[in-house]
Formats: sequence, structure tokens, C-alpha cells
Amino acid sequence: MVTHMTLLRRPVGRLVALTAMIALAGPLLSTAPALAAEDDDLTITGSGWGHGVGMSQFGAYGMAVEGAGYTDILEHFYTNASIGTLGSGGLDPATPLWVNLELDFDTLELRVDAVSGAGQPVVITRGAEIWEVPVGGTIEIQGPESCLLAIDPPGANNAYETPAGDCSFDVQWYEYLDPAADPETKLAIVGCTQTDWNVVPSTQRECQYARGMLHVRSGPGGLDLSAEMLLDDYVLGISEMPYFWGDDGMEALKAQAVAARSYARELQIYRGAPGSNSCAAWCHVRDTTFDQRYVGWGHGWSMWVSAVEDTAGEVVTHPDAPNDNVVRTYYSSSTGGRTESIQEVWSGWDAREYYQGVDDRWSVDGTVYNPSASWTVTVSNATLASALGLATVTDAWVSERNSSGSADTVAFSDGSTTVTRGSGWVKSTFGLKSLYFSVSVGAAPTFVDIVGNVHREAIEAIFERGVTKGCNPPANDRYCPDATLNRGQMAAFLTRAFALPATTKDFFTDDETSIFEDDINRVAAAGITLGCGDGLFCPTAPVTREQMAAFVDRAFGYTAGGDLDMFIDDEDSPFEASINRIAAAGVTFGCNPPDNDRFCPDALVRRDQMASFIERALLGAGL
Repeated sequence: MVTHMTLLRRPVGRLVALTAMIALAGPLLSTAPALAAEDDDLTITGSGWGHGVGMSQFGAYGMAVEGAGYTDILEHFYTNASIGTLGSGGLDPATPLWVNLELDFDTLELRVDAVSGAGQPVVITRGAEIWEVPVGGTIEIQGPESCLLAIDPPGANNAYETPAGDCSFDVQWYEYLDPAADPETKLAIVGCTQTDWNVVPSTQRECQYARGMLHVRSGPGGLDLSAEMLLDDYVLGISEMPYFWGDDGMEALKAQAVAARSYARELQIYRGAPGSNSCAAWCHVRDTTFDQRYVGWGHGWSMWVSAVEDTAGEVVTHPDAPNDNVVRTYYSSSTGGRTESIQEVWSGWDAREYYQGVDDRWSVDGTVYNPSASWTVTVSNATLASALGLATVTDAWVSERNSSGSADTVAFSDGSTTVTRGSGWVKSTFGLKSLYFSVSVGAAPTFVDIVGNVHREAIEAIFERGVTKGCNPPANDRYCPDATLNRGQMAAFLTRAFALPATTKDFFTDDETSIFEDDINRVAAAGITLGCGDGLFCPTAPVTREQMAAFVDRAFGYTAGGDLDMFIDDEDSPFEASINRIAAAGVTFGCNPPDNDRFCPDALVRRDQMASFIERALLGAGL
């Protein structure tokens, strides 16, 4: 899983190494602005954060804000999946789940605190041995090969320190297998903290656990601490999506709850019994983002609790999912506009219908604010060249892309030799947030999504002229080059290109709700458009190439070339004369290079193509 913040924990015993690794990972995920690029530095511009497989969390939030329900969200991101309930409809009920909390330690200290009222004493067992610890007491387990148990103050049996013995301890304080039971006691791991980023500013909270029971077991690297609990109690402690999204995106929280439950349940079935599986500890799932971020007690909000309770027992299913038809619901923070198809980005995976790429425009289109909708990383030429084994790098480009648009293979050249690397190598070597990126040697482009686009120079030029502002306000760091141009946008392009004067006349009856109404009236007043018939302008209708020819022809007032026959496929077009005139003016060269004897009049115009049409026309007019 990919979460929004790095988990920070104070090390206990051998946890020092793991915590150091996490700390080193932090700066690689930094959202700090990149340093200004030198002329020969590598500029990497990208979008999204995470692996991109399965549900996009920002996509889920965007869909919820637009009114989608949580089942709609899940069925969108996991193609042809359904929502089932454990224990019904042929799905087995969930057995208690083991969650690893601490791994490979020598000494562990727990403190017993009350959740409500006076709390309940804690009972510790080791085989037939039993000890009781009152609220306010501490428990210290010293290992790892032969374990001592120290209790302070002594419990009801007046034991303070036990003889050394087996390291299998069980800790219980209420009937945790009763779904209606509310814990009155919690245990804190002394010296352990977790970041609570649901409060502003984020704060460090002590690691506390109230649900379930605790187990200490000997692991391959020391002692392991795990919690055993009901599956829905586990989901209550998940912290993978901002709880405050429930203010306007409650359905996203519900989708996250179902995804978290599905992920854990599938792994529980897949991994089998704790202590002898691939969890690398006594567990079914780990509490870090290696699986899912489980934070226990003290982080929850009522909105998250409601999301979990409203979806109790629900999981994502698919008839082709191998483990009781429950889908391992991978998810990540956000993407570059489309999720990944798993077989394209993770080696060893076959194509699975529920892991195929789908639309995720919400991550990048400004529907919701996503701080990772665009990012830039600058790498010095010396660093890059050294990593590649070259003396210098003069050019770089993404040579192959996945169907999602993410990078697959990246090429680097020193002018005579070209070296290729997988996008995963680039991501890990230079600490990128995702595989949704483009590369260039030199300064970053005006828009993050135009690197490698053949119309980039024209797009940059019309930006400098003020003809375009971008496609994702308020950030406007994307141009959406592949998006189809509509008639309202066309009006805006022309209004800005010619600084057309305002008019008080309202020419059309169907543009009152369009953000381009003023632009539409200006181009109508200038005689550039007559509308689409019956007093209408059709502002959201896409612009075809023949319509574009008419717009540009009227805007620039071309008079020459109308009687020429420049293309073989426009004889039936009502705009043939306009097509011939803009071709004669050098605004278009055709649509089928190198022959270019066709214009494709009915084809839709993309935003990047429009930039070239406008810029060529302006240059041809000496503007």
C-alpha cells in the first residue's frame, strides 16, 4: 500500500534498522519544490503518488465529491467486481486476524491504561502460568531466547519477576471476540510513537491498542508482538485515507473501509496460519505500509467509525479472484490520470480483469485538490551521468509508455550512445513519487504533461502569448494535450489570440451556464462564428477539423487559395474552401504524413493540435 505520510516509530531493540530505513525513505517522498534546473540538468515532471494499481484514493474522493456511491467507486476501480458480505452469499465468515505491531525486538515494555471508567486488569498467560496487571501497571518482557516477565506493581498473585522460560505470552483484558464488547482498557508500547496526520499540525501519538488481544512470540530475528482481533475491529484502526474527507466525500471513506477489509481478508486466506507464512512475523498482515497502515487506538474520528460500521463485513469480490473470490484490493494515493494494468507494471503478474487500468481523471483535473497532481524533480547532469555510466547526458526521453500513460522505458543519450533503463529504475534511483512522469534535459516545460509532445513548442508559444492558461485551474500546470477541443474552448483560444473586444449582445441561447459565454459572444460579434443553428452555439460540442478550418479562416480573413484542391477527402465538406485557404496559408499540412493528401475533415481536434494551428496562423500573419 502507499499511504500519504511516512510512518515514524521510536525503535525498540532491533527496530533501529527498520526505523532507519523508513527515515531514509522520507526525503524521497518530499513534496518540496525542485531546485531550478541548469541548462544540462535532467528535469523530471510527473503526477501521482504510488504504484497506481487498483483504487486511486484521490480518484475515490473525486468521485465521491461528484456524487458517486462507495459501491460505484469500488466497481469502477476494480473492473466487473461486486460487493459481498462475509458470512453470506457463499462467502466464508472471517476468523480473527493477527496483525504484527512490533518485529524483531529483545525487550518490550507495555503500560496499562484505562479507556473508560476504572478500566479492567490485564491477564497475562504463558502456558499454565497466569499473572494479573492492574490499570496503571507496567509489563516488561525481556528476551529474546529465554524470556523474563516483570510486572510493576505486582499483580493479584504478588508476582514481580517470573523465572526465565518460554517466550510465548498472551495478553487479554476483555471478551475481544464479542462484537458488542467495548474495551475499557488499552495498552501502550512505551517508547513507541506514530504520526497522526489527521490533525493539523500533525502530531506524534503513543502507540496504543485497545481492541483485540496481544501475543508475544519468538520470531526468526527476535520477539514479535501481534494483536489478534475481529476483522472489523482491525479496519477501525486503519489510517490510510484522511478521515476529514468525510466532510464532503463520505462515500470515499466507505470505499476505503471496504478496500482495507478486502485486502486484509484476502491476505488472511492467502497466507494461512500465523507463524508459518509469508508475513515475515506472527501475523496475517503487518501494520505498516508494507501491507496497510494500522495505528490502533487514539487516531479514529467518528466519520471513519461510521464508514466502517456502515459497510460492516463488506468486501470486494470477483469470480476469478483465487482466494474465496475476495479481491486483494491494492490501492494507492493517486495516479497520472489513469490507473495501471497490473501485468504492465509488476513482473510475474498475469492480466486480471479487476486489475486493469481505468479512468482516474480526478487525480489530476482539479475536481479535488491533490498536492501530487504535479511534481518536478531535478537531477544534476553529473549525478545522472554517473548513475548511467556516461560522461554526460545530452538528451533524455520516455521511449515506451504503458497503456495508462505511465513511463515504461526511458532512454538517455550522450550524443553518440543511447542507454535505456526501466522506469522503475528511474523511480527508485531518483526518489520519484510514481511512474507517471516525463523527462527532459534542460528547464522544465510550462505544463507537466507536454514533454515529448510534438506540439510542445506551439503550446509553449501560445502560453507565452496568453492564448492558453492550462486545463486544471487553479493550479493550471497541465495542458491536457490529448483532450478533445470543444467549441467553447475554441472561442476562448480565438478571443485571447486576437484580444477581441467585449460586446453587450447575447448572441446565443444555450451558453448561459458556460464559463466561455463572454468569449463566445466576442467571436460572434467579430463574425468568426455563426453558431451551430437555431440560435444555438453548442459550447460543449467537440470541434471537428473542418469546423476548425472555418473558425481560423474567418478569424484571419484569408482570401487566397479557396479555389485550390489541396486534399482528396474534403469534396463533401461544406468548409472545403476554408480548408484550402488555411492550407495555402501554411496553417495545416494534412493528416496523413508524409503524403499529406488528406485533411480528415470529420476528425476531432485535440488541444495540442489546436496550439499548432493557432501558432502557425499567428506567425503567418506576422503576429
